[in-house]
Amino acid sequence: VVSTQSTGAKYPHSITNIRCLPSGEVVAMPPNATYLAFVPWKGPRYEQVSSFTEEAGGSNYTGLRIRWEGSNVHVIAESILYSIASTDHVTCCAAARDGRVFVIGYRSGLVTVQPLQYEQSTKGVSNMGAARYLTGHVHPITTVQINRAFSVIVSADRSGRVIIWDLNLMTYVNYFETRQSPVSCLRVSDTLGDIVTVSSSTRENRNISFPGLPSSVESVSEIYLHSVNGKYIAWSRCSHVITALAISVMSEGLYKNVIATGFRNGNIWLWNTWNLQVVSDIQTNFTSPILSLEFSHDSYSLAAGTEEGRLLVWTQTHPANN
Repeated sequence: VVSTQSTGAKYPHSITNIRCLPSGEVVAMPPNATYLAFVPWKGPRYEQVSSFTEEAGGSNYTGLRIRWEGSNVHVIAESILYSIASTDHVTCCAAARDGRVFVIGYRSGLVTVQPLQYEQSTKGVSNMGAARYLTGHVHPITTVQINRAFSVIVSADRSGRVIIWDLNLMTYVNYFETRQSPVSCLRVSDTLGDIVTVSSSTRENRNISFPGLPSSVESVSEIYLHSVNGKYIAWSRCSHVITALAISVMSEGLYKNVIATGFRNGNIWLWNTWNLQVVSDIQTNFTSPILSLEFSHDSYSLAAGTEEGRLLVWTQTHPANN
């Protein structure tokens, strides 16, 4: 039972990425940024990686910047993590939870994997060895995810192709496709390894009908569930645009995990992780699109970030207290 909602502060920017820390803190990030932290905490309190594109000397430089902060100070330094002078551009990036692997997706369809290390002497982050190049996409990468528990990297592109890579060997494992629609959201379960993807369509960009839905419906989202090896499990469609995705991480067999989806209309749904049936509808009382979702480490709290910059947190009553 959802018992508490905290609206918290309203930020001056959209919250497109959230990370819930083991300490109970929630890091809310602006567009084109991801979270990077080293475990154990040997260096900065946290680091925010943001993509950039700029012109210098007649060439286009695209890459990633790092800002790091101490526990009680604001930005104290900034460095370039990775940059190239070319016509290619960074489209998305993701970091492993231990901060030692960083994955970058590009407009060309290239995916690079960069090992990282924290330099105690310089109090900063540096590349640890050469980047590995993963080729298999021919369309712009829309999202990437790293899952340490199952040692996989999963990347998706604008055509709807999703590729699974072996994180240890840096090799291709398998792929699947989502009806030739861009994959906008992607998550990998830490408990089962299942891969959840979301593709959204409109009548205008697909020029097709939506079977089983009224003619008044102008856009839909399709949510897919595949195994960690790419085997199809389930599929569902809803007449609302999904804009955010998260999966709970409670112990399988003891609890029932759920998939949380945030919508453009500001609502949140919870889905069964086995068959993609909707099990709950959370009314947020806000109309701003939900752009990011993240469960806490014990999955008893769910944080959501909105387009208007509001951070929302719901807390579930512990079963022992029911």
